Amino acid sequence: MFTTESAFHVLYSENIDKTHDFYQKISSEIKEKTSDKVVVQLGDYDLHFVLNSTEPFAEYQYVAEKKDYGNGILFYVGVENIDAAFTLIKEAGGATKSEIKDNHWGAREFLFEDPNGYKFVIYQ
Repeated sequence: MFTTESAFHVLYSENIDKTHDFYQKISSEIKEKTSDKVVVQLGDYDLHFVLNSTEPFAEYQYVAEKKDYGNGILFYVGVENIDAAFTLIKEAGGATKSEIKDNHWGAREFLFEDPNGYKFVIYQ
């Protein structure tokens, strides 16, 4: 029923340039950039950051108008070197919400928040 190329996340941003610059600094692939949208690839995720003020569908406006983006959502992204990722994200201005920890399934991970307020768990 589902196609392999049909799934992606739409996330809202108040500043596309700031979002673009942050994700570029942490070595993410930028797949597309316009004045009201940036598409970032993190592992298998395509994240479509859309300028909140340009949401075209009235039915979706309640999401675009919320200012606590990412509340209750954690994106998990695997990396090859967690220590290097932690340093890179801090240097790029990501708000680290935890130090690197050993988790209960035998990996190491940490939590950070991007400039839009979305929460990511980076693990190795």
